[in-house]
Amino acid sequence: MFTVITLIYWLGYYCYVAISLELQGPVFLHEPSQNVDFANSTGAVIPCSAHGKPFPTITWSVNDRTTVSDIPGLRYVRSDGSLVFLPFQAHDFRQNIHDASYRCIASNSVGVIGSREVKVRG
Repeated sequence: MFTVITLIYWLGYYCYVAISLELQGPVFLHEPSQNVDFANSTGAVIPCSAHGKPFPTITWSVNDRTTVSDIPGLRYVRSDGSLVFLPFQAHDFRQNIHDASYRCIASNSVGVIGSREVKVRG
């Protein structure tokens, strides 16, 4: 026979189990390579993806300081989390973009993870 305290304990335990099954911090499905070299005539796509509950948001940082923003004609982040470097003319080379260290960051309400450093050389 259950007492009120035992019943509250069991209800609390099952609620805890249900909540813990619903939430999960980000885990990388595809972590980017450590080095990415590409020709200015081809450009490059650096994939990064993660899963979790809720679904994580992917962002990128450059030189561990600033969040990557789109630079028309040179670099952008796709909706799937990949970092894209577009082909460029030699005179459009920018060291802070084409010869820099990047990191993929996956985050949700449960937590944040960062990838290994990715050295990019265009």
